[in-house]
Amino acid sequence: MRSKPAGVTTALFLTMAAATFESSMLFAALPKLIRDFGDPITAGWLVTIHSLIGAAIVIVVGRLGDIYGRRRVLLVLLLIAAAGSVLSAVTSSFAIVLIGRAMQGASVPVLPLAIGIVRDTMPANRVPVVIGIMGTAQGVGVSVGLIIGGAIVDHWNWHWLFAASAVLLAASWAAVRWLIPARPGTPPSEPIYWLQGLMPVPGIILILLGISFSKQLGWLDPKIWGAILLGLAIVALWVRQSLREREPFIDLRLLASRNVAVANVLAVLLAISTMQMIFLFSNYAQSPSWTMVGLGLSATAAGLINLPSNIVAFLGGPLSGWFTQRRGIGAPIVIGAGIAAAGWLWGLMLPTSFVEVILAVCIVSFGTAMLNTAIPNVIVASVPNERTGEAIGSLSVIRGMASSIGVQLIAVLLTTEAVASPDGAASLPSATGYRVAMTWIVTLTLLSGAAAFFLRKARIGPAKAVARRN
Repeated sequence: MRSKPAGVTTALFLTMAAATFESSMLFAALPKLIRDFGDPITAGWLVTIHSLIGAAIVIVVGRLGDIYGRRRVLLVLLLIAAAGSVLSAVTSSFAIVLIGRAMQGASVPVLPLAIGIVRDTMPANRVPVVIGIMGTAQGVGVSVGLIIGGAIVDHWNWHWLFAASAVLLAASWAAVRWLIPARPGTPPSEPIYWLQGLMPVPGIILILLGISFSKQLGWLDPKIWGAILLGLAIVALWVRQSLREREPFIDLRLLASRNVAVANVLAVLLAISTMQMIFLFSNYAQSPSWTMVGLGLSATAAGLINLPSNIVAFLGGPLSGWFTQRRGIGAPIVIGAGIAAAGWLWGLMLPTSFVEVILAVCIVSFGTAMLNTAIPNVIVASVPNERTGEAIGSLSVIRGMASSIGVQLIAVLLTTEAVASPDGAASLPSATGYRVAMTWIVTLTLLSGAAAFFLRKARIGPAKAVARRN
């Protein structure tokens, strides 16, 4: 089968959108799920299990794609996720819905496979822009998940959300099957040591469980630190064994490469700063009038603030790829960081109108979209093709952990100075709290732009040379 760039791009766009639809659709249904299953913690597990499974397997899945062929592994993941959606759609048993939701977590690690496929099938001059389009597809999936998800639960029950997800995943499977050419992977020269290869999965799950439950139990609870420390011990043992192997399943030596190390540092800086945009601005928009800050909007109205920014962000990813191709891997990082920081500086003035807040969110979203595309492009330009999946997978794990920590860090900064409600029943961030949090974000965003100057110059290699290695 010959590779047609338009067909490959279409199939991957649909796949990325379907995967992020899976992630976001349930937020619209949470009130009904809470009523059906009894309490917020139980219903919240349907969100938690999905992200836990996805984060835990992404690094392994990326490597499996490198070894056995990315299209083949992607088809298996989409099939598992679609089966999980069907399972959740046909039952009201929480245990079975939870199992189905865990299976749907198989759709989370599609990004490293998609980027590897782009690198396999596209001419070198198209790779950075198409990777930007993949980022755009993620934004589409989030928007569709929130909007269509809300419409579905308003008119039908939550089972139809899973049915819609199953249809999208099935369409993605068909598109990948018919539009993306099958290509073999690159098997390692040494036998695969599966125990060593799969060891990071329980370690990552334990670390993320500890971070997730800290919201309910608090950071001083011994169970939190027990889970995190045990997870870290497992990961440390895995790292030690991996570095001893001549050809490990996951080659952690890639992280020692300057460009890969800088890309991961960038991912952490952004995950604990500008990527917390929705969390911070949603709180700001809903902040009641007695706090003397924010807009006092309803949750629904606050959600509308993100719609224009999603449209604007659709342009940021491809533009970042264009700058990568024309100006090198560092240029879109510097430009994107500058734009995002400008949006946060606008936010520091604490805008008081709906339009002004939308403008700030749009500026931040555009810059952040450029950055989110630039980072994987640094990886693609800096690692061998046969290691693309594991390198992007490692990046995803690190970014996911940093993002979980970032939410709580911003929450702490917002409470630097709180205002009590007139009845004394609640306290919310004051103007000072928002300014402290935004100053932190501006500082780290600018640091991410400065980090680009530590990158070695690199360009994505010719597609034909890559194809021969695969």
